Amino acid sequence: MLERVKVKVPFFIFAMAVLIVLVIVSKPSLSLNNQSMEEKIKVAVIIGGHDYDKKAFEEMWASFSDFSVEYFNYRVGECKFFDNPPSDKWDVVVFYNMNQQLNRKQQKNFLEYLKQGRKMIFLHHAVSAFPKWEEFPKILGGRYFLEDKTEWEGRTYPRSTYKHDVKVNIKVIEKEHPITKDVGDFEEIDEIYGNYYVSPSVKLLLATEHPESVPALAWINGYLNGEILFIQPGHGPQVFSNPQYRKLIHNAVMWAVKEK
Repeated sequence: MLERVKVKVPFFIFAMAVLIVLVIVSKPSLSLNNQSMEEKIKVAVIIGGHDYDKKAFEEMWASFSDFSVEYFNYRVGECKFFDNPPSDKWDVVVFYNMNQQLNRKQQKNFLEYLKQGRKMIFLHHAVSAFPKWEEFPKILGGRYFLEDKTEWEGRTYPRSTYKHDVKVNIKVIEKEHPITKDVGDFEEIDEIYGNYYVSPSVKLLLATEHPESVPALAWINGYLNGEILFIQPGHGPQVFSNPQYRKLIHNAVMWAVKEK
């Protein structure tokens, strides 16, 4: 009986030792996984109000391994994202929406982001993200006119234009800016806009010579303590898979979160 006890005790101790080692080894792995998730840049993307190539758009965002992206889809006329004041849950907010509206409370919460010195990114048709908000064009630094003979700022503007599936040349103006750093000039099939207003005070980043497009394709506009980045290309799907465009978008997010 004593010999049997001697055999069982070492086996029990060995099994416990193996279990302890497994627990110790697994903890750093779990910790590293949690840490990597926490270190990812949290991007909120507001969508809705306009059709787009969902698959190609989301594939582009999924290609950025250092981003954690969540989509907020709102129908025409609403945008509940700004029901509440700014939250640190998101490092940057990206707008890919159109024809949505903000009530006074939501407008106040939107502006609070900029008062805090944050940066926002608007893509393509988000040039008309909030068309009924009179202050929005001043925030964005540009305006797309949805109706002909639009009276604005003491002038009358014709309706802005658009054209699909156009081969457009995209030229980098500010090659050393963090947003356009290492982005080369490129051509791509995309939608172009014409006859839209661009404030003379914006900082131009991208331009084109296409005769049917407004020359300014991307710019930065300062408002309150924050900054707005607008990038006109982004109809897809070709441009979403373009390496230069993806580099541009990645740079833009990194610019928006730096020194937040």
